[in-house]
Amino acid sequence: MSEKLKHRMEEIDKDLAHSWIELSDRVRDLSAALKVKAAGTALAADADHLAQEADHLCGHVERIHADVNDLVAKLEIQIPLLEPDVPASPKSELTEMEWARIQRENHELRGDFKDVLKALFMWRDDPADRVGK
Repeated sequence: MSEKLKHRMEEIDKDLAHSWIELSDRVRDLSAALKVKAAGTALAADADHLAQEADHLCGHVERIHADVNDLVAKLEIQIPLLEPDVPASPKSELTEMEWARIQRENHELRGDFKDVLKALFMWRDDPADRVGK
């Protein structure tokens, strides 16, 4: 997974954290408590209006949060993330069998000199170039 995509996924995870729902609940509770405290005072009408608006806003935030969570879950099922090492070049389409073989070979320990040098320098062949082997 590219660094940019990984960063974006982390941002989405933060945006969809349950802490936003907890904050929404606290705002709703605080505005309701303010409404009760302001009852019978000159601020009662303003506190009531604030409580109604806060409740409306919190309900909206909670619905959006739930809808986006549902959408992300559906997308994850329908569009699985690509493996991080999948070649981006259009020059070759790898079958699952070829991809599995290449991945297995990447993790095999072989004793010839060329492979030892590759391992030392963490060299990785392009899977598209290896299809012909």
